[in-house]
Amino acid sequence: MIIWRGKGMLVALAFILGFMINAFLFSFLQVNTEDKPGFILQGIFSTISIAMINYFFTKKFISDSVRTLVDEKTGERVQIKDKSSLFFIPNKYWTWIILVLGVVIIINVSAQLS
Repeated sequence: MIIWRGKGMLVALAFILGFMINAFLFSFLQVNTEDKPGFILQGIFSTISIAMINYFFTKKFISDSVRTLVDEKTGERVQIKDKSSLFFIPNKYWTWIILVLGVVIIINVSAQLS
């Protein structure tokens, strides 16, 4: 089950677009991903492309500004901020999570392949 708030699905969209771009590019360039160097290159490119797409989505679609609204009856000020998240983690942190997990997975898999 996917849990999101606001524009949290942009993270999932970044994963999908990153994998699609990666698959298209590596099939177009005819890189052999069966051997170790091609497999590691594909992992590095996937990690970087997904993180870049997520960073772009976060900067483009999620505002850092705080809106202040005033309740007419009570005069109370309420501040509203964009709290978009995926699995309770704000979108802006997913870029770093993707990069760290990608590096860990690439190192782990490359150690197992040798």
